[in-house]
Amino acid sequence: MDDLLNCPICNNKLKNIRLSSRHLHDVNKTANYIERTCTQGRNHSIQFFTDEETKQVDLLKISLNASYSRYIDIDFFNNKCKITCYKSGVSQSIHMDKLIEPDFPDLVKLKERVNLYVTFS
Repeated sequence: MDDLLNCPICNNKLKNIRLSSRHLHDVNKTANYIERTCTQGRNHSIQFFTDEETKQVDLLKISLNASYSRYIDIDFFNNKCKITCYKSGVSQSIHMDKLIEPDFPDLVKLKERVNLYVTFS
């Protein structure tokens, strides 16, 4: 996924934090990353981890509901996804060996696919 400067959900300018020689455990890669986070905070949370050298997003984390109880981590580097659901303070994760592409800005198709995975897991 190509790097973005504005939130694809609300078009707010993303806050940037530079992470030098940071190891992202989720993708098992060390690089100089730029963490881009939406600071708008209206019913969504989104984080991008962009490799400064390749200018590609390696990891994308998105909240999928207003109560922040369902998240998806999209690992573009390894072409994998992880869905995490929180209920009563306990998390459950579903790991997938395939990539689910987000359909910005509404994420309708992404939410439908995640709901199917959660229902049948």
